[in-house]
Amino acid sequence: MTHETARWPSQPGERLLERDDIDRLTGLVERFGAPPLGTLPRVLIAIDGTEVTEHLVAEALRWGQQYEWRAEVHLLFVHDYLAKEAAERLLPEVGMAETSAARAQLAAAGVPHTLHILMGNPAPRILERAAELDAALILMGTRGHGALGSALLGSVAHKVVHGADRPVTLVRA
Repeated sequence: MTHETARWPSQPGERLLERDDIDRLTGLVERFGAPPLGTLPRVLIAIDGTEVTEHLVAEALRWGQQYEWRAEVHLLFVHDYLAKEAAERLLPEVGMAETSAARAQLAAAGVPHTLHILMGNPAPRILERAAELDAALILMGTRGHGALGSALLGSVAHKVVHGADRPVTLVRA
């Protein structure tokens, strides 16, 4: 998706809902903080709400300070599939709860961001959203199981790295 036709919230507190062909809630996107001034590279930070998330966001913030790295930050959390009725309540509720620590870290550092909470299979959803955003980079954490562990576990990070058409940086917690 190009910058000119983006469908992301531009104002703080603005929330957009995404629905599928049966009108099931499949995603929500919300803006936190002021929109970026000018065009910045978009960085998609895929988070899962675990302790890896806090380490990942802290590392991204450290890079921003140390290297004067400026980017339009997009946080992405992907929830498993839910039934239509459950999605209405659980997708926003669980997504906001699981991303609260990451959002608090960014807010404390004064970093505006856009939150994407999506439903589905994590690796394909991460790759789809990165393409829609035309993200310059996908940043995600890994628990450090190693190559054999990733292959056996079918890890999301392994699938994203091998399916991405853009740079992916993995931060080991």
